[in-house]
Amino acid sequence: MARLVAYLRFFALACLVSMTCLILTAFEDIRKRQYMIYLTELSTGNANRLKKRIENEKQENWFFWNQNMETSTAPFERIVKTKTEYAITATQENPYLINNRLICRGVTKVSCLVMVHTAPSHIWRRTEMRRTWLNSSHYSPENVRVIFLLGTVSDSKLQEDIIQENKKYNDIIQGDFIDSYRNLTNKGVLGYRWISENCMNAELVVKVDDDAFINFFKLFEELKASLIQRKKYIFCNKIEAYTMPIIRKNNSKWFVLADQYRSFNRYPHRYCSGFTVFISTDLVPALYHAAKGSPFFWVDDFFLFGLLPSRSKGVVYESLRKNLTFKHPDAVACYKQKKQKCEYLVMPAKDKELDVLWKLVIADRKQSEYGYYYMKSQNT
Repeated sequence: MARLVAYLRFFALACLVSMTCLILTAFEDIRKRQYMIYLTELSTGNANRLKKRIENEKQENWFFWNQNMETSTAPFERIVKTKTEYAITATQENPYLINNRLICRGVTKVSCLVMVHTAPSHIWRRTEMRRTWLNSSHYSPENVRVIFLLGTVSDSKLQEDIIQENKKYNDIIQGDFIDSYRNLTNKGVLGYRWISENCMNAELVVKVDDDAFINFFKLFEELKASLIQRKKYIFCNKIEAYTMPIIRKNNSKWFVLADQYRSFNRYPHRYCSGFTVFISTDLVPALYHAAKGSPFFWVDDFFLFGLLPSRSKGVVYESLRKNLTFKHPDAVACYKQKKQKCEYLVMPAKDKELDVLWKLVIADRKQSEYGYYYMKSQNT
């Protein structure tokens, strides 16, 4: 009889422990969902929609919301209270919504893998990019591969357009996170993840915004040979540690909450402006691994090219500034006057500007009957 009582007590205790774990897990899930709602809606300034969604969450999960969770239900009062509150969702725990695993396969080498941060609605711009400077057939024997990174959209018509675009070009990678300005960090982590899983045979990786233009002829003729020999290397418009102010004014596009980097007035790590960033391929898995253990921070340039590299020893930055302009008219003038001798490797160009700049870049180059343009040897 005593043994039976002991068994029953053990069983009751086990049930109590299991129920406690289940409730705590549910609490944590609700808290994380609330925080993701906050990040998404704050990024678009939809305060009213945010309140409505929070109320819906409270109704759907009334039991958990009415328990003592040691915090207020107002999302503005419960943002990232500890270092264990994460919102990095573009990891292997979450599936790709659209994936193209074979992009980097079937070729002897991938000279450069380009990951483009693009807005879902920029379909025509992506088409123009593919036609002009991202068309790999122009650069034979070099091979350029591209992935366009997207998050989820609420417009079903736009989603169907994206699906059809991908069926035609097979170069879109869509992650399971809401595509918004303040979620670009997840878009960058998605790119790091995809490369780590599918394109480690790339000789070089470059991240660009979809209003950037790279003269790949200049890259392959003048810079590639030295770049691909470097390890743990970043070539970008670098910003030194403690030189860029952290903006706290909530009317700014780059507003950072007081709870984030609260002890700092300036960004504490060297990082890159994310317009165009060249990265040695060997560094990408380390950056992805670091992202999985880092708290979410919405300023993607600092997170992707500052915070994550700071967690890997020996990363070397080199400045791209002398080969970069942020003014499209300056790029046009340079290529009109200097042609191939123009110093700009990276320039801004979007929509109709892409065709203008592309025609200037190829103006003094001879095209073969197979479509590619003749390039001079890097040794000449």
